[in-house]
Amino acid sequence: MEDSVWQEEDVVKSTKTTIPFVKSHEFDYKSLSPVKGKWGWYCKWAIYVLMIVIVITACSNGVNLTDGLDGLAAGTSSIVAVVIGVLAYLSGNLINSNYLNIMYIPGTGEIAIFMSALIGALIGFLWYNTYPAQVFMGDTGSLTIGGIIGVSAVLIRKELLLPLLCGIFLMESLSVLMQKYYFKYTKKKYGEGRRIFLMAPLHHHYQKKGMPEPRIVTRFWIIGIILAVSTLALLKIR
Repeated sequence: MEDSVWQEEDVVKSTKTTIPFVKSHEFDYKSLSPVKGKWGWYCKWAIYVLMIVIVITACSNGVNLTDGLDGLAAGTSSIVAVVIGVLAYLSGNLINSNYLNIMYIPGTGEIAIFMSALIGALIGFLWYNTYPAQVFMGDTGSLTIGGIIGVSAVLIRKELLLPLLCGIFLMESLSVLMQKYYFKYTKKKYGEGRRIFLMAPLHHHYQKKGMPEPRIVTRFWIIGIILAVSTLALLKIR
């Protein structure tokens, strides 16, 4: 039997991750540490763990908030999963990662296989979840899918690309936060709460404006595809 391409002792534990618009495409969380030396080592890992917790929590809740119309969460999540699967494959291939000047992470090809399974499950579910839906996802499904997306992005060190890739989830979450805190602010200041959107999350705002549900979902899918292509394009933008 041939030796493995990489050995366990070759694995390096690092707080580096991928970041766009810079020449090396790499960012180290230790640069955020306010202290150096021994305590700096603990501090950088504390920052890294905190960042990971924020990323996974945000992804999980973002998908959950997006799950409000038939086919919306499943469709947008499958688009995101395709990109993460592609990035996982490229990161786990030495030749491709060197060509694209991205971090080589041995073993991430397995994540690509897992994401393929997730995509298949989402498409199968979407067949019966499109308008009018025959089956529904619920919080258990949406929170899990968001968690899978967040964890997978962290494992391939692409979590800083998620604000662009998961732009739909980000805007849905921001719309809820903006609505909530603006309502509280105006109620305290004027004695009457005011709203930015007709209803939050964002997809319900368009629904209240009279836009048909299938049109909202389809347009969100189109935006998701544009964001996905933009994320892949960042691999060659310095």
